[in-house]
Amino acid sequence: MFVREKKRRNQDGSVVTYLQLVENKRVEGKTRQRVLCTLGRADDPKLRADLGRLVSTARRYAEEEALVVDASTRVETKTWGEHLVWGRLWEETLGPVLREALFPERLAKAVYLMVLGRLASPRSKCATHAWSGDVYGAGFEEVELHDLYRALDVLSERKEVLEQGWFERHRDLFTDTDLLYFDTTSTYFEGEHPEDLAQFGYSRDKRGDRRQLALGVAVTRDGLPVAHLLLPGNTADPAAFREALLYLQRVLGVRRAVVCCDRGMVSEGNLEAMREAGLPYIVATRLRGSKLVTEEVLARAGRYQAVADNLRVKEVKLEDAQDRYIVCLNPLRAEEDRRNREGILAHLEEKLAHGTAKGLLRGAARRYVRVTGERVTLDRAKIAHDARYDGKWVLRTNTDLPSRDVALAYKGLWQVEEAFRVLKTPLELRPIYHWTEGRIRGHVMVCFLAFVLRQLLRARLDKLGWEGSFTELLASLGRVRVSVLRGKCGQTFRLRDEIPAWAMPAFHAVGMRAPRRLERLD
Repeated sequence: MFVREKKRRNQDGSVVTYLQLVENKRVEGKTRQRVLCTLGRADDPKLRADLGRLVSTARRYAEEEALVVDASTRVETKTWGEHLVWGRLWEETLGPVLREALFPERLAKAVYLMVLGRLASPRSKCATHAWSGDVYGAGFEEVELHDLYRALDVLSERKEVLEQGWFERHRDLFTDTDLLYFDTTSTYFEGEHPEDLAQFGYSRDKRGDRRQLALGVAVTRDGLPVAHLLLPGNTADPAAFREALLYLQRVLGVRRAVVCCDRGMVSEGNLEAMREAGLPYIVATRLRGSKLVTEEVLARAGRYQAVADNLRVKEVKLEDAQDRYIVCLNPLRAEEDRRNREGILAHLEEKLAHGTAKGLLRGAARRYVRVTGERVTLDRAKIAHDARYDGKWVLRTNTDLPSRDVALAYKGLWQVEEAFRVLKTPLELRPIYHWTEGRIRGHVMVCFLAFVLRQLLRARLDKLGWEGSFTELLASLGRVRVSVLRGKCGQTFRLRDEIPAWAMPAFHAVGMRAPRRLERLD
């Protein structure tokens, strides 16, 4: 039922507009309009007064519409979409872990607030607390600023218990035959404290002017985080790897998972430690500078097995060797290495033709020249030797996996690199402004928990076969807001924004129906 305008032209050419009350009716499968009554001329002042009284009377039977148009209605608008999805996932996964670790309820709420803040829009703890007032339905009203800092201290104290609880609760995700990838990165501080952690070391962020913190992360083959490790910024990678092994065994009870890491982590001591612990491993070895690899592994003839367009493998068996060696070849990378070398040689030949030797003994060019007194010439033997490495890397393993599976497993090491990228960029792990060790460890733990939730949501989206933009999905969640309308008579309604199509897969992934567009609360 609705009001429509009906225009009629008089004989003198003037046009008069009438208002009619009309209803739509289905007749023989077709929609027909039936005029219930003609209300009068649109320009009649008396009709306008009569319609005003009619609307005022009808408002008693259309509370929602009346509340929206009433000037006395109080409206409060807050963000809602991010809490709906992340809050549901938190309560299904990490929330119970904190409760089982006897985390105080108020501080657990503060932890969730900080994690949600990292996922929505990273900011300082003070700014996060201020932002909490703009989140609808999360119950952050009782959380005070000092609760956030206290929560960081408790997170630091109970890190091992929490990671153990997370691992035990989801042990079915980490089977004994699964892969565990481990690598380290660095992040930097603003300031000089704490002295034990804040040390000058190699900075992956190109911030050698700042004191560093070494961060190690272990993830599964699917990119699900298992644990993280914090060490002083001057800790060498092999030492960090030994600490990680002890942590995985002592705290998480990892016994049979295949450990996979890059060549920077490898030392004979670390390999021996893994053998003694009965841990299978897949590690990369250094090519240049290793006599064993250069003279025995790469020198052995053999046919490569095709695994993919950009991957060939062959196994080299050495007598009395404790491990197997797998030579991997990327034909595309080999061609790229060859072209790069030819470019360097062309530049060197041009320099030598003009009698200019300055600058030839730096970088990659140093490998290709021979210096005899004041004379500099190209070393053809070195050039031919260097060509043997084109597109190749060598893996070392004590597993009985087929060669192709060893190579494919190692290629999954990018999962850890992706973890570092997410922790540093969307979640803004650095720079770190806290001064006490407990607060720093708590801050990193908050970022780690946020990363866990991100990966869990991505895993669920993958199960749905979703292939959209994860960045756009998260941005769409942030655009879902809610308005709470309170009338002068005490009635309260909740009106949410339209949920963008990009955000709907997130609701499906957590098994949640979108809330009703308009709902009465009182």
